[in-house]
Amino acid sequence: MVTKLTAAQVEAHRLRNREGMRRTRQNQRQQLLEMKTTLHQLEKRYAELSHRSYTRDNGNCRITKAVSASKRLGAEKLLLQCLLQQKAAWILQLQRIVDFEATDIFSEPQIQEAPKVAVEIIDEHQAAQEFGFQPLTEQDLTQSILDNKRRINHVESRLLRSTLDISSEHSRTNRMQAFGWDIVQRVDGGIMEFVYTKSFHALDILNVMQKTWTNGMTLEEFKKVKAETYRLQALQRINSNAYVFTRDVFSPSNISTFRSVFVRFLVEATKEVSLNTPESKHTVIGTGYVLGTQSVTINCPLAENADGRLAWAELALAIEAFDVVNPNTAETYKHIRWLGRTDYCSEEHAQRNASDTLQGMLRWEMQVIAPALNLVTSTKST
Repeated sequence: MVTKLTAAQVEAHRLRNREGMRRTRQNQRQQLLEMKTTLHQLEKRYAELSHRSYTRDNGNCRITKAVSASKRLGAEKLLLQCLLQQKAAWILQLQRIVDFEATDIFSEPQIQEAPKVAVEIIDEHQAAQEFGFQPLTEQDLTQSILDNKRRINHVESRLLRSTLDISSEHSRTNRMQAFGWDIVQRVDGGIMEFVYTKSFHALDILNVMQKTWTNGMTLEEFKKVKAETYRLQALQRINSNAYVFTRDVFSPSNISTFRSVFVRFLVEATKEVSLNTPESKHTVIGTGYVLGTQSVTINCPLAENADGRLAWAELALAIEAFDVVNPNTAETYKHIRWLGRTDYCSEEHAQRNASDTLQGMLRWEMQVIAPALNLVTSTKST
């Protein structure tokens, strides 16, 4: 029986991990600095010896020694350069670990508060034969979460933070406001990127995210948001907050089915949120949750796609919900954002997917957000 750690023990464990990683990074930075200093000294010495070898001709003996020293220093320089590259790779790996540590996965007790849903997982052999899927490890899940975070940050930066005009003859960006949502969509060939943002008041974001998580587990509920979906099956349960699914989406075109295999995960997170109010343009730290969807690599079976009626759709999606406090007014509000990137092979399908995604978000608001707001209003009236 696994003993559950207390909150204090978990926090102490995190602090120890963070302090250990901080000392490791500090030591590596010191070693890297020492190597750079040594490399600079060696390059300086190498230059001096090279200069002497060309300007002084004091006999064959000295020339031979200079050439030998030059070769030796050249070899040492190559070795140090290799070590520096290795150090850089270590630092990158440590940064990935730190990034993942900053993304706290829901603890078991929190997620168990959500309603239980019976999820039928298909046989592992069938998953491999039909979808080319091999079970993911915890390390694979970690990498998928990091990949999703990187893709989502890229989309957000491109559509919201860039000061450049990102439209071109091959791409089109639409910006508009509808039903209180700030909507940005960009289509470039088969790629569709989007960011939908809206603020709410008196909303329990944990309840909203748990309901969204639960509704995405079954085809019947999933279709209420993405109506064109006609197949949704679970391929693997990694843990209580991460499942792998496959879904088939109908398309009224030459490609009749778009299939995706993706990991769906729920994590607790913090994020810098822009206030964008008349009083302030600054950012504050919001705390809340992210429900992510990230395509996973599979061994694609070719026989099933021989007639060209089936295509694979790549997904990198996120629903974010954060509690935000305006420091100027002490007002608390809920920052809700849908954003992501999909690849549906051609511009025609990307445009159709842009429309379907926007409609799906509005259906989600009516299905999940509206009842929660009505409940709060009714409670206050009572």
